[in-house]
Amino acid sequence: MPDSAPLAGNNAATLALLAFGELTAFERMATNATTAVHMDDKVTLARLASLSFANFEELSQHISRLGQDAVELCQHFEPTFTVLAERTRPRDWHESLMKGFVFDGIMNDFYRTAVEELSEPGYSLAITILDDTRATEYVRNRLTADVAADTQLASRLALWGRKLVAETLGRARNLLTDSFLGIDEELVVASIPAVTANHSKRMSALGLVA
Repeated sequence: MPDSAPLAGNNAATLALLAFGELTAFERMATNATTAVHMDDKVTLARLASLSFANFEELSQHISRLGQDAVELCQHFEPTFTVLAERTRPRDWHESLMKGFVFDGIMNDFYRTAVEELSEPGYSLAITILDDTRATEYVRNRLTADVAADTQLASRLALWGRKLVAETLGRARNLLTDSFLGIDEELVVASIPAVTANHSKRMSALGLVA
C-alpha cells in the first residue's frame, strides 16, 4: 500500500479499535486458560493471551507516537464491546472458545476494511497483527476434534454460533460506522457479504453449519 494513500479516518482511533479488540481477546483467552481442564490447553491459551496483550502494547506505543493516548481512545469503544459481551455470555468453556472463534473472525474481517487506508507504519503493523492466525488455528483444531466426537456438543455450538454471528454483525457495523473513525459507511456495508461468507467457511471448517 503506498504511503501517500488518502486517509479514510483517524489513524489513532482506528488503531485504538484494533488495540481494544486485542485487549478483549487477551481477557477472554486468559479466562479460558484458567478454566481449561487439560494442562496443554492452559499453556497454549496462556501463550496466546500473552501474544494478544503484546499486540495491545505495540499498538498503544504506536498510538502514543501519533500524539494520542490509547487507553483514552479505547474508552470510546468500550460501551459497545460491553453490551456485546453481556448479550453473549458463554455457559461453558466450549462456548467461550466458540465465541472467540466467531467474534474474532468477524471482527478481524471488518478490521481489514477499517485499516485499509491507514498510513505507514500503522498499516503494516495492523496487517501483521491481523495476519497472525495462531489463535484461530488453535481454536479451530480444538473445537473440530471435540465437535466430531460429540454430536450434542456440535448441535449446541451450531446454535450458539448463529446467535453470536447475529449479535456480532450488528455491533461491528455500529462500531465501524461510528463518526469517531471517519470510515465511509458504504465501504463497511459493501464488506458485509464477504464477511458473512468468510464466517460460513470458518464454521464449515469446524464441521458446523452457519
